[in-house]
Amino acid sequence: MAVATDDDIVYLYCEDTAEKDGKTPVSQDTVFDIASVSKTFTAVCILQLQEKDKLSIDDTLDKYFPEYEKGKDITIYNLLHMNSGIPDYMNNPDPFWNISGAEAADKQLSDILQDKTTDEQFLEALYNAPLMFEPGTQFSYSNTNYRLLAFIIEQVTGMKYCDYVQKNIFDKCGMKKTTSMAKDDMTYVPVDFEEQAAYGFTDENGYPVCPNNSRGDGGIHSCVSDMIAFDRALFGGKLLSKNSMEILLKDDDSYCCGLNQDKNGYSHDGSSLSCSANNKIIESDELGYVYVITLERTGNSVQNGADIIAEPLEDTGYTRGTVKDGVYINEYADIKMTLPEGYESIEVEDLPSVMSGFEKEDKRIESAKRCDNLFYDGNGSGNAIEISFLNTKLGVPDDSDYTEEEYLDDYIELMARAGEDDEDGWTIKSKDINKAILGGKEYVRAKSVIDYHGNTEFNYFARKIDDELMYIITMSINNDESVSDFEKLFE
Repeated sequence: MAVATDDDIVYLYCEDTAEKDGKTPVSQDTVFDIASVSKTFTAVCILQLQEKDKLSIDDTLDKYFPEYEKGKDITIYNLLHMNSGIPDYMNNPDPFWNISGAEAADKQLSDILQDKTTDEQFLEALYNAPLMFEPGTQFSYSNTNYRLLAFIIEQVTGMKYCDYVQKNIFDKCGMKKTTSMAKDDMTYVPVDFEEQAAYGFTDENGYPVCPNNSRGDGGIHSCVSDMIAFDRALFGGKLLSKNSMEILLKDDDSYCCGLNQDKNGYSHDGSSLSCSANNKIIESDELGYVYVITLERTGNSVQNGADIIAEPLEDTGYTRGTVKDGVYINEYADIKMTLPEGYESIEVEDLPSVMSGFEKEDKRIESAKRCDNLFYDGNGSGNAIEISFLNTKLGVPDDSDYTEEEYLDDYIELMARAGEDDEDGWTIKSKDINKAILGGKEYVRAKSVIDYHGNTEFNYFARKIDDELMYIITMSINNDESVSDFEKLFE
């Protein structure tokens, strides 16, 4: 992690460990996959080409993809601002690839992440994929948008995306260790990647293996020192004109161009299968621009493993729930829930839900909880239902009785503290804790409203099963009418 101004490095922290050669200490030059932070680079490339009259952000996609009938209603501007309506080929694969079910999704994602899908197959799927909404009317984060921008860059320049970004950004900024569409150049050491490797999502060492399929929306590998150089050049006017910077930083219904607008600046984060990245630019009257770059490998080793509870539900009566014929059943908790129409079960492993960057007691609460099942709306609404269990004896530092009200209050407060410095600028606006009946059993219900590019309501239901176990339902369903319909699923 580094904090820098245009003149100084104010703060630098590096994990006390070695790079993949086993001897070089991790430093500001250690190379990570910056994943979706790459989108900022793609947006800059597009605006550079507009300055050179190679394209216009008002161009419609049929100019570049004549076979794409829906493209006549979608502009480059829509792609830049994530309001095209095109499904996300990675995070919402079912409608984009015309597949169904978790097994098919895993197979498709494995093929993407191993570069087994071609550009031609990607475009064929695009041409047949339904739009989620009329272009320009809603925000929906979709990696497909920025993958298509990379294709457009390649068309108008006659260069590979990696060569264009190398010549027009990396070289101009003096980014000596940064690459795009490359393999075997990252020097951090992945941890806890065995499951991803087994699915074919990474190589046997935990590194990404899809240089072709990660371009535009991800796939840039960089280090803290190079990212500082990029931020300084971008906000110092060395990459784009003043007019283009205004376009880049214009927030249109939740998203700028490869950046999110925060309450005090701009940011973007990214997450690959074995590391994460965040690039934050803070506007300061006193210091000018302040750049905060965080690159870290995912896994318990970077989240203070001493605070993580390895087997939180061991020695309790917990048994995992089952899903059959659209019905979720957990016999120990005496729960039977019919899945809402269109909802699908996501296979989840028995892993603790751990949030990094919090105080010890916050980590303890979350690491004492396991996700039992996760269900999402296959119709593309983004709604989801998570079923979790909490070991209440392990969830608090002392041995006191941990009530449903206390847990829900703690959890919402934990999320509120996260939101204070979140790169996307969300905050908890309100919370309300009361009672609810699900399937004849009394729950404590908490409702919180999150300001996240507009208000989103979350509902949480908690019930003590015995002296040690608490049953928790988290819903990202946005209104009381939907919650009322949800309650009927237990009757």
